[in-house]
Amino acid sequence: MHTKKQLRQIIKKKRKSIAGKELLDEKITELFISSNLYKNADTILCYASLNDEINTDAIIKKALDDGKNVALPLCENSDGVMNFYIINGFDDLICGHFGVREPNVKKCKMLDDSSNSVIVVPGLCFDRCGFRVGYGKGYYDRYLQNFNLYSVGLCYNNFIIDKVPADIYDKNVDFIVSEYSITVCNDGGKNG
Repeated sequence: MHTKKQLRQIIKKKRKSIAGKELLDEKITELFISSNLYKNADTILCYASLNDEINTDAIIKKALDDGKNVALPLCENSDGVMNFYIINGFDDLICGHFGVREPNVKKCKMLDDSSNSVIVVPGLCFDRCGFRVGYGKGYYDRYLQNFNLYSVGLCYNNFIIDKVPADIYDKNVDFIVSEYSITVCNDGGKNG
């Protein structure tokens, strides 16, 4: 079995050459926004995708159009502290570290109530139990430890693998949305 570091390198390379990426991204977005998970949430915690990630812009736009609260993350420091800030549109984003679009804290208010929320968690690949290979900093694992909300990983079907090496600090997502289906990974019985 590969280590997380090895998987990270393998998947990053594979992700740069996905055939039909735009269509796959549209299918994943459509499945997610047509789900009860999305429809029943008041707040969508999402991330602004990078070019080689599944495009989240349509999810963000749809949630804003639907009148939902939309919050994006800001990594506050190198110690793994991450907070989400409510945005009103893409104009509220600025280019941060590593070219990541993040909320402009001068325009955006920090999310202080995550009840009835769904968080979209980035990952390079996921296993069938919802464990993921992220970017190795642990921001989302820490955030998920502290908040009880439904978590969703967006993942190309080809990048759902049998087993991701996980340690005690890793938090699995509740659902994985691929271009084909929504997979329940966790108990799905959370309150909040």
